[in-house]
Amino acid sequence: MPRIESLSHVGVFTRNRERAEAFYTRQVGLVVRGRPADAGLRALGTTRTGEDASLALWQPDPRTGGAGVAAAARQIGTVTGVGFTTTNLDATVRRMRAKGVRVEVLGEEGGERYARFFDADRNSLFLSEPARAKARRAGLSRMDFVTIVTRDMDASVAFFTRALGMRVRRDLEEGYGELRLSPKGTALAPFTPRREAYEDPANYAADMAHIGEDTWIFFTTGDLREAQEELMARGVRFRRKAERGAWGGLEAEFLDPDDNAYGLVEPRSRGRI
Repeated sequence: MPRIESLSHVGVFTRNRERAEAFYTRQVGLVVRGRPADAGLRALGTTRTGEDASLALWQPDPRTGGAGVAAAARQIGTVTGVGFTTTNLDATVRRMRAKGVRVEVLGEEGGERYARFFDADRNSLFLSEPARAKARRAGLSRMDFVTIVTRDMDASVAFFTRALGMRVRRDLEEGYGELRLSPKGTALAPFTPRREAYEDPANYAADMAHIGEDTWIFFTTGDLREAQEELMARGVRFRRKAERGAWGGLEAEFLDPDDNAYGLVEPRSRGRI
């Protein structure tokens, strides 16, 4: 099994990186994990280190973004699919609202309570409170999940478990799955939109439109070329094979059964990129 170490970071796009960083740190309570100038991003997390993914703020730039700039710019002001956990949803919502964050409480499902908030670019992100939280504290505890859209849940789960070694927790009644590389890592949460579950057909069409997109979800490995060879031997398709990135590490892109694209990186050092 190829050594995929973590789901390391998830991209969110902004018109102004400095403004977005100020919003997430001052109003939401995230902290900076890294500011690599040559990578053109800001990496933020609920803590300075952790097994969960970093929120990577990107400002699309034609000078550095290549062919993906237009697609990235179109994602500004959309539903990100990123979900953070809090052990006290009510207190967290009150704190964020007091700091000027727009937050909407969505309700309860399976014992978990949910809300969503909007950043300075009107991107929306989710909050969830576990059904049995051991301690009740205001604030975000980790990036818990990021969603992807799939036509076939079974095929998606099989791909990530067999090819990448992720462990799955399924809820067959609710029709979703959570795939993790480690218990404290961020989950990849595939779901298949069901037309009957949508009051507005436009929202169903919008979710289906995410199939076959650049997810801006990145996995980390200690040896990218070796992992690439092992993944290809398992039938994984690569859109772009290992090459040196402008930021100094190795990078590649692979596809899942729905042609959703993911990044695979080998950092220059053991620190997060």
